[in-house]
Amino acid sequence: MTGKMTRQLSSTRSEALIKVANAVNSTLELDELFKLTLSESIKAITHADGGALFVYEPQAGLLVCRSHMNFDEAVEQIRLSPGESFTGQCFSDRKAILLPTQKEIKMNSSTMTQENLLLLNQSMARHPGRNSFRAMSVPLITARDECIGVVTLNGFAEEGSFSSEDMTLLQAIAGQAATALEKAGLYEDIRAKNSMLEKLSRFHQELLSHMNNGLGLQAMLDQLSSVVGRPLSLLTVYGEVFGSAVSVKDSQIDEFMIRNGRQLLGKLFVYNGNLNEMSTTDRHLIQQSILYFALEINRRASVRNIEQRYKSELVDDLLTGALTDDFLGRAAGLGLDVSGCLLPVAVKIQEPAAENPVGQLIHQNELAGFLEMEIKRRFPGSLVVFRENLYLLLISAGLQSNTHSLVEKLTKIAEGAVQFAKESKNLSTAKFGAGHLVSSLDELADSLQSAIMTLKFMETANFKGLVADSSRFALQRLLNSATDREIDLFISSTLGPVFQYDEEKGTDLARTLQVYCRHLQRPGQAAKELHIHPNTLQYRIKQISRLFGLDFQDSDAMLDVQLACKLSSQS
Repeated sequence: MTGKMTRQLSSTRSEALIKVANAVNSTLELDELFKLTLSESIKAITHADGGALFVYEPQAGLLVCRSHMNFDEAVEQIRLSPGESFTGQCFSDRKAILLPTQKEIKMNSSTMTQENLLLLNQSMARHPGRNSFRAMSVPLITARDECIGVVTLNGFAEEGSFSSEDMTLLQAIAGQAATALEKAGLYEDIRAKNSMLEKLSRFHQELLSHMNNGLGLQAMLDQLSSVVGRPLSLLTVYGEVFGSAVSVKDSQIDEFMIRNGRQLLGKLFVYNGNLNEMSTTDRHLIQQSILYFALEINRRASVRNIEQRYKSELVDDLLTGALTDDFLGRAAGLGLDVSGCLLPVAVKIQEPAAENPVGQLIHQNELAGFLEMEIKRRFPGSLVVFRENLYLLLISAGLQSNTHSLVEKLTKIAEGAVQFAKESKNLSTAKFGAGHLVSSLDELADSLQSAIMTLKFMETANFKGLVADSSRFALQRLLNSATDREIDLFISSTLGPVFQYDEEKGTDLARTLQVYCRHLQRPGQAAKELHIHPNTLQYRIKQISRLFGLDFQDSDAMLDVQLACKLSSQS
């Protein structure tokens, strides 16, 4: 009788194994396979009415529930470390564990973290005993002897028990399931790689389409952002900024350099916030995108260089007087409106030397970009040309315009540039030298030269303002026609004896005279700058008058002295 019962049990288990084998080999979908493994195991074990299948995730180093029966969804949040609870112990020891009583289950669950224990209790709260009356766990070991997870079965009904034969059957089922899971995992890997290749190919085609259609960096950046699911921004060394407005406060940022060989072209910023770590695919997409960004940045730079060359050639022709018949057509093609008046302006962006040349270049380009944007906004139809470290502006204005109102607008732009530099923590500023307003192309070259000369005088005279027009520096313009030799002779004949006396006696009368003349012969201010008492200043002036025969009451003589002092201080 016993032998017959044993044969029946053996036959039943064989049938169960065949059913399980047929079920787990019927699909290559991992999620479906997890469910089948668990459900067929519960069907095969008589007194099992629930369970959970945990899979080990190497990156996290944790066992994660991938399928469950007769548990609430809270079990899905449980994350077990190897060795934690009897399920984790089964995984780390690679041995089956049979716990036939509630007491043994509780003892072997004592190593669970409070968080996991709370989740486990929540997941079993619907059962009368609020716990399992029996449990057993077996490891999922593949044909390559790799443990990939654990199957744990539970009995929530008080009647019944798990036997060693049940555990042996579950081990056999787990062996078949592990082989099927390994095969399905390889299939998933191949499918994931194929999917990634398709995604990369489609992504590359879209990037190329954006480039070919001239949609530019912003469209390319938007596309990448939508694919990786993160806000992005891009900064080029030319001061261009692309991307959505993103608050970077408390946000983790990944930076990627954009290079063309060793040449730095810009940076890509990825704002992760509280998002999960980027996948390998996303990082690969970003690296691939950087190649296209570099191509687009170089293409934009080439377009700018060509446009700048055409602009420079136009200005060169203007300055040399080579106004050919096609000059107006070329000017119009570059966006210059010549239907009204034109005001030439020379601008120099001044910036202290920076330790970081790339940072300095970015700051300069940012300020230059701001300048060009404001000029085109306030003076539509104007032309901005960069030539020999100067920005030459041909301001387009209406026929009824006047220089005063145009200079007021330029002053606002200059003040805005200073404020823009401060906000970007940059010490750059800009000086604007304007020529005179002209309505004829024949006068344009002279006016442009006048603008360049005005800017030069602003620098040599230490002009404190941001903008000056051609009505200023009249004396400097008059003297500009004299040769250096003639100016040196004039200074020597007027102040030479004073310089010689200082050299022989070790005095400072020449500087005293220069400061006195600069302050229009007002002793109080001059004495303050020289850090001497006004009486001392008066004594020195009398000494100069006595020694060199200078009559400070003679307006003609004083004009020569003042002019010589001014010229000597600039030489």
